[in-house]
Amino acid sequence: QTTGVRAYPSDANMILLRILGEGDRAQAVFEGMKARKVLVKNVSTMHPLLANCLRLTVGTAEDNAQMLAALQASL
Repeated sequence: QTTGVRAYPSDANMILLRILGEGDRAQAVFEGMKARKVLVKNVSTMHPLLANCLRLTVGTAEDNAQMLAALQASL
């Protein structure tokens, strides 16, 4: 688990992450990942229980490595 996030268990090809910390950090992390050419969905405004959450899609090992690098750089 990367520092600054909480991942929730999933049986699907998507992972829900809560971006930890003060304020709306999810939007900043979302924009950082997007700038690094990684597609991610900001679900923070879909429901109050999803506050500060992003949805990441699981892909190939190469895609996942790029996604994790973008996440770490964006935190």
